[in-house]
Amino acid sequence: MMKRNLFIFIVMTLASGWIGVLVDSAIPEQTQGNSLGMGLWLILPLLTGIILRIISRDGKDTGIKPNFKGNLVFYIVSIAVYPLVTVATIGLAAIFGSVDISVATMDIFFATAAISVAGNLAKNLFEEFSWRGYLTPKLIALKTNDWLIYIVSGLIWALWHAAYYMVFLPDSYFESTSRASMLLTGCLLMVCWSVMYVEIFRLTKSVWPCVLMHAVEDAFPTVLTTGGFVIFSKTGDLWFNPISGIIATASFLLLGLFLRMVRIKRAGTLTLLIYNNY
Repeated sequence: MMKRNLFIFIVMTLASGWIGVLVDSAIPEQTQGNSLGMGLWLILPLLTGIILRIISRDGKDTGIKPNFKGNLVFYIVSIAVYPLVTVATIGLAAIFGSVDISVATMDIFFATAAISVAGNLAKNLFEEFSWRGYLTPKLIALKTNDWLIYIVSGLIWALWHAAYYMVFLPDSYFESTSRASMLLTGCLLMVCWSVMYVEIFRLTKSVWPCVLMHAVEDAFPTVLTTGGFVIFSKTGDLWFNPISGIIATASFLLLGLFLRMVRIKRAGTLTLLIYNNY
């Protein structure tokens, strides 16, 4: 039953955006970026997971408890990682003359980022309680190999965005790249990021650090780069962009692998303690 439910969840998740596209095509007079179809795209994965849990009477491993005790350091990591990588990569870009920061107005940026965090906390409840609250724990329960968990959860997360990149986003986002290229880049990035998100979830057994981390990502580096507060050269964008640049992506991947090592070591210590007690 678990495999069947996981299959249903994945199919509904990948279809949700295109269901939204069909709905919007039937109701053309809507506000761009705030349509009924986009709302369906956002809520259908989580709604599917909730329904499957109700049908299966499965209320475990949801990650809904914050589990602060013993996990404060991981909450700090989840909040700090994107700002720290952003500062580091932009600092490197400035050293190499690959970014223009003269256009940055920091007081406006911080105000915009704060508003963005508040808004994205709500949005990321839907995302993170789908990917880390349902998909990841079910893959773990099936005793899936770690590397396959990262790949599957990352690709489902990325491909859920397909309708967003290919249809929902306006053409103004694609002046320097194509829609297909953005989707392919998203697949690579989210597979690399998924290591970090999956391991934060597994260490804390809570989705909330992932919600916070995702909200900070949407607010700090995303607002900084897409809001025109900094402008990279073509080479600078490739290497130093704090979201999609090579250095940032490698940093997030390495952090995820380090967290995996911490989890494995912690599990080994716990096993040893249990063994010694018996």
